Formats: sequence, C-alpha cells, structure tokens
Amino acid sequence: MAFASYPAVFRPLLLVLVLALTVKSSPRGRVGHPPPNKDSGSVRFNRGCLNQKDLKFPTMLKVDIRISNSDHAFRTVHDVRNRSLAPWDYRLDEDPNRFPQVIADAKCRLSGCVNPLGQEDHSFNSVPIQQEILVLRREQGGCLPTYRLEKKVITVGCTCAAPVIHHQS
Repeated sequence: MAFASYPAVFRPLLLVLVLALTVKSSPRGRVGHPPPNKDSGSVRFNRGCLNQKDLKFPTMLKVDIRISNSDHAFRTVHDVRNRSLAPWDYRLDEDPNRFPQVIADAKCRLSGCVNPLGQEDHSFNSVPIQQEILVLRREQGGCLPTYRLEKKVITVGCTCAAPVIHHQS
C-alpha cells in the first residue's frame, strides 16, 4: 500500500486531509449558507433549522448522558493494569449528586516497580497518572435540580518512573 511508504511525520497530516475530504463530500457534512432572512434576523440552514447570529455557546442545553461502548474500554484497561510494571487497583468513588455517579479511581499497588523476575524493585517508583475530567454536579434549587460542570482530577493508572533525586550542594 502506498500509504505505508510515507514517512511517519506525514501520516497524521494525510489522515486529517482524507477525513476532511470525506466529511466535505458526505451529504451530512454539507451545510447550506443562504443569505440571512431580513425579517427574523436569523440565518436559515437545511430543513428549516434556525441558527442565531449570536454564535456564543449557550449557557443551558439538553444533553444525552448515556455513555456508549464503555464495556470494551474497561476490559482493555483491566488487562493492562495487571501487566504493567507499575500495577494498580481501582477504588470506586460514588457520589449520588454527580454524573457519572460512580468513577473508578486508580491507586498504585506498589511504591516501587516490578522487575523482570516479578519482584518489587525500589530503584524505581510507581507514580500515578492523573487526568482532569468534567462531571455534572446536581444542585437542588427550589423544586427543580440544576446541573453545573465541575472539574475533577482522577488517577487513571500508574507508570514506572526513575526517582526524583535532590542533590545537595
């Protein structure tokens, strides 16, 4: 295949170009741009949808919070966490006023790393890998709950790293 002969630097650029051309040529990727309607102050797009001139992101919107394809991702991570040189376990963080209500938070099993013989080696450190995620926080305000975005830092796994050595002068 000719694609395999391109240097690694050009592959991502080529993929982006192919994706852009695919989206542009697909019927779903096309958007009509007729002139603005002088009466309503809005622009009409495909099939009678209104698009306001103000393109600021809305402060309120409806969101489908169902998560798809999460089982496959968990099985893959489950295997890696046990084979890693810095293995980890999960603790479930549950909060009924947050979406998602349950978040798996990783905790390194060892302070050192696993050597080729399967024993802990303290010349290296198991260190957590952290990721900032967005969650929805439910707040009761009168009769109807409201939801706001909130940042949360979680540990997604562990990695093996050389220890930090402070040299004294």
